[in-house]
Amino acid sequence: MFYSTAIKPGGGADPWVLMYGDSYYLLYTTGSDVRVTKSSNLAQWAQTGTSVYQPPSPFTDVWAPELHYIQGAFYIYVAMAANGDNASHRIYVLKGGSTTDPMQPFDLVGQITSPDNNWAIDGTVLIVTSRLTPYACSYFIWSGWSDSAHQTTQNLYIAQMDSPTHISGNRVLLHQPTPAWQQSGGEAINEGPEILVHNGRTFLVYSAAGSWTSAYCLAFMGIDNGADPLVHGNWWRLDDRPVMWSSDVAFGPGHASFPYDRNGVPYVVYHANADSNSGWNGRTIRTQSFGWNADSSPAFPSPAGFDQAFNLPA
Repeated sequence: MFYSTAIKPGGGADPWVLMYGDSYYLLYTTGSDVRVTKSSNLAQWAQTGTSVYQPPSPFTDVWAPELHYIQGAFYIYVAMAANGDNASHRIYVLKGGSTTDPMQPFDLVGQITSPDNNWAIDGTVLIVTSRLTPYACSYFIWSGWSDSAHQTTQNLYIAQMDSPTHISGNRVLLHQPTPAWQQSGGEAINEGPEILVHNGRTFLVYSAAGSWTSAYCLAFMGIDNGADPLVHGNWWRLDDRPVMWSSDVAFGPGHASFPYDRNGVPYVVYHANADSNSGWNGRTIRTQSFGWNADSSPAFPSPAGFDQAFNLPA
């Protein structure tokens, strides 16, 4: 059987896919609630899923939820604003009422933030197991403003966690969108950070430039040899070019996640536009398999159009 790059009917943005048990679970931005969609194949999804969290007033603008299974429980990290005010966006943690079924309702635990409490979206978790310690350390990574005076620049930050719902230290700046290709639409943006590990190497794949423009793309940086991720200089950065960018038939690919099929083939699940001028309204959720470079870094494909057919993932 075959599929085209668009894997969910209708529009969608900021996709996140988690495999748990023998099923896949998709979350994406709805704007009004948090929905989880279940599928037996990561390239075939229903148009709508199950609403697992309906935020009360004054929460609005519900963005980019991510589902994680940590220490025997399900958690969703999601950005929400108050009364439609973008400057109030912060990241919140939801905890699943079931430890085995993420389609069941989630409860709001509260905000997750470093002490500075600045604007924050797109939170994800890095779990590191070092040869030097007998336990795993967790870190929270997100996109944020340096302060409220710089609202057109989004940086990437990291902080240590002492539980799945709490940050235990100050934030550390990881990356700033200083390269020209990470700036478009009058803003400089790094967002949508995600962790990808392969052959002992840890990659931080993120989206750059304005998500409403065709300049939106994927970039990456990384850290090796079990180095401390809270030390800025321990990270290497690829700043001379993106690693996945617009093609002639698909524009603004970004905000990706990286599930594997049942045969261990990696896939990039991302959103993109069929029209270079359609902005946020034209985004659809897509997936394509990818491979690895000789240095174990991901070799992402050029985003394909709707007329190209691919074999269904295993």
